[in-house]
Amino acid sequence: MTRTYDVSSTFVHTIEADHGTAQEVLATIDPMRSLADRLSALGLDDRAIWSADGELGYTLIWRFGDDQGHARLDWKLALQPTGAGRTALTVKLGACGSDPAARIRVLRSWLLFEELAKGHAAGLARMVGEYAEDALQPVAARQLVAVGLGF
Repeated sequence: MTRTYDVSSTFVHTIEADHGTAQEVLATIDPMRSLADRLSALGLDDRAIWSADGELGYTLIWRFGDDQGHARLDWKLALQPTGAGRTALTVKLGACGSDPAARIRVLRSWLLFEELAKGHAAGLARMVGEYAEDALQPVAARQLVAVGLGF
């Protein structure tokens, strides 16, 4: 099903890691947790529902108040190999309002959500790259050391 949005943006960041390693890293972290925590800090908890929407898809439904409609914001994350051992992280953000008044509110607040999403995408790319770099570091073999106990 293709969803229609009132507004959308796409952010692409290159990660210095091969596609397989980047996928492994992304599978082991909760990529949207820090963004959800920041939105909660704004006090959205009593007006918002946050959910996973399939693999690497996330949705936020934000109620504006009694009979004032709601906004739906969808984040879709994807990794694509770019060659030379690098990977592109793509974050797509789309939003729509439930009725004409809600659409106006979505459009008026779009720059805020776009800036949050842009910053989150950059931080997520950095995090995946750093985790991937750490995963590729060779682990030094531990050596057993004989110790005389003097019995």
